[in-house]
Amino acid sequence: MGDLLFGTHPVQEALIAGRRQVEKVYIAARRKERGTKSLVALAGRQHVPVEYVSDGFFRSKLTGMVHQGVAAQVGDIPVVNGDAVLERAKNEGVSPLILALDGIVDPQNLGSLVRSAKALGVHGVILPKARCAPLSATTSKASAGAMEHMLFVRVPNMVSALKGCKKRGCWVAGAVASAKLSIAASDLTGPLVLVIGGEEKGIRPLVQETCDFLVSIPQMDGVDSLNAAVAGAIVMYEAARQRRGRREGERARK
Repeated sequence: MGDLLFGTHPVQEALIAGRRQVEKVYIAARRKERGTKSLVALAGRQHVPVEYVSDGFFRSKLTGMVHQGVAAQVGDIPVVNGDAVLERAKNEGVSPLILALDGIVDPQNLGSLVRSAKALGVHGVILPKARCAPLSATTSKASAGAMEHMLFVRVPNMVSALKGCKKRGCWVAGAVASAKLSIAASDLTGPLVLVIGGEEKGIRPLVQETCDFLVSIPQMDGVDSLNAAVAGAIVMYEAARQRRGRREGERARK
């Protein structure tokens, strides 16, 4: 079906990633000589046509969106299976780090989580087919284009998907505010799936039961709980920090 991607970074990253078809790039005529030369050159190298359009095009197609005078007609972002995610980790020579999102329905939160995941070395994201924000242009914009590079696995049943990850040698850790084990006291260095729950209800009970262990983020007394995007970023950072420390320790011993 495709989508009208908008914003300089999402369009640029879609071209760089090359994971989905880019049919045409639209640039506001007023921006022809203002910071778009590299984008036009990138489109040209990939034989993607560029059309300069009036501001009316953006007003009619992207009302209320922060589009920066740049858009592109693109195909759907591809989804993969779990084996592709594990293969990416294997090619990097590191233990798999996978993010599973259980009920993230806000595109801004999904985009923010994907942006953090890309920055912190996550190899792929598992998303349920239901109760999940779409991989839309809004999500890509919220991710600053990181969505274009991430591997996504769409699953009909999150519990079954997590059990499949276990069979492939991964541990499954769920982030739950009430968990007694803090992220700093947990071992997040091995093959791991991190589960982040929805904005209101968190991780569903059956999904929690499927996790091997639950972790929490220590907070000051009297502080309200963190939202899903912030909590997810903190847990992913702790996993990345522990993994980096382990690799540095192994190199030092050699």
